[in-house]
Amino acid sequence: MRFVQFVSNRYSKKQKNESLISGPMMRIASIGIVLGMAVMIVAIAIVTGFKNEIQDKVTGFSSHIQLVNRDMNKSYESNPVDNNWPYLDEIKQYDGVKNVYPFITKPGVIKKDDEIEAIILKGIDSTYDWTFFSSYITSGHKLNLNTTQKSNGIVLSAYIANRLNLNVGDKVNMFFMQKPIRLRKFTLEGIYETNLKTYDELYAIVDLRHLQKLNGWQDNQYSGFEVPIKNFDRVEEITMTISDRVALEFNKDNESLQAISTLEMAPQIYDWLQLQNMNVWVILILITLVAGINMITGLLINILEKTNQIGLFKAMGASNKQVIGVFMISASWIVGKGMIIGNIIGLSLCYMQHQFGIISLDPDSYYLSKVPINFDWSLFIILNIASFVVNIAMLTIPGLLIARIKPAKTIRFD
Repeated sequence: MRFVQFVSNRYSKKQKNESLISGPMMRIASIGIVLGMAVMIVAIAIVTGFKNEIQDKVTGFSSHIQLVNRDMNKSYESNPVDNNWPYLDEIKQYDGVKNVYPFITKPGVIKKDDEIEAIILKGIDSTYDWTFFSSYITSGHKLNLNTTQKSNGIVLSAYIANRLNLNVGDKVNMFFMQKPIRLRKFTLEGIYETNLKTYDELYAIVDLRHLQKLNGWQDNQYSGFEVPIKNFDRVEEITMTISDRVALEFNKDNESLQAISTLEMAPQIYDWLQLQNMNVWVILILITLVAGINMITGLLINILEKTNQIGLFKAMGASNKQVIGVFMISASWIVGKGMIIGNIIGLSLCYMQHQFGIISLDPDSYYLSKVPINFDWSLFIILNIASFVVNIAMLTIPGLLIARIKPAKTIRFD
């Protein structure tokens, strides 16, 4: 073991003889490791950041899970459900569930002068979690629903407000296409902008008590219930648990509720995100292979240059395992050093983008105004371990050449 450590340390020192081919080749291989590691860190941070941002926006509008009437009505004018289901309080206590709160959706038309805009009103009450919308309100404030009197406020997206030239404090005339046609006047209290155009041009937030009155519903009747959860990765698991609980529960009108996950409500968006994951896997595999091949090439040249020394070591009694260990340890130091530098460069680039938003995006195409960054340290650690193991495993290929070297012939190697 001392022999392996001593010789590998000697080989790991910087070569002063610049005429050797292996020196520059190993430096090129090391640079490949650095660049490859930096690119993989940045790719993982961007893709997971992008995925998390889009997921948060989609679930911010419709929550992770919805409990709605088990009928075939998929429109925004849904049949009402009441809040006296015995399992609602039970679901709140499920592991991973944050809360359960009611909502109502109703189509409407905003008219200002000669301009009209069709939207969906989402009615909420005082139990609603404003965390999502609060982070995207660009002007004004959220609705105050903590009073016994109905709030006449409305929160619109910047997209709709700009199209109708509306500002905070303006009166908003909302028409509802029912018999007879109804008019409600709201006051614009907040403007939000998520850049998720599909939803920004569709949703407005109001006090659900207005919608209950327009629909002729009782105080305990809603379109359904939203169930936000703590971990998106568990959305299918928790949806199944809730579905099993509510499936066989019927009320006096022979009605029951069903649980629908966000994956079912917006399948096209999540399918698109899955494609992005596939692209990243392709990039990671290609970069790892290129970096590994560079290291193999450098190590092969290094072995060929030192063929006579290898023969001498074998003639002195060194085993194939010991000689291979010399070159593997030397190469491992190069891989490890390259990975450390690559991590520093990659994380530095991620930090600068996260803090300053240097690279911007077109919101209409990407739903985001800047490239998102997610610092998932567990993924970074797994990436480093996997990259190191793969690179070292690939370096065993040149070791096969060492086993074939014969001392009697290589001592005279020129």
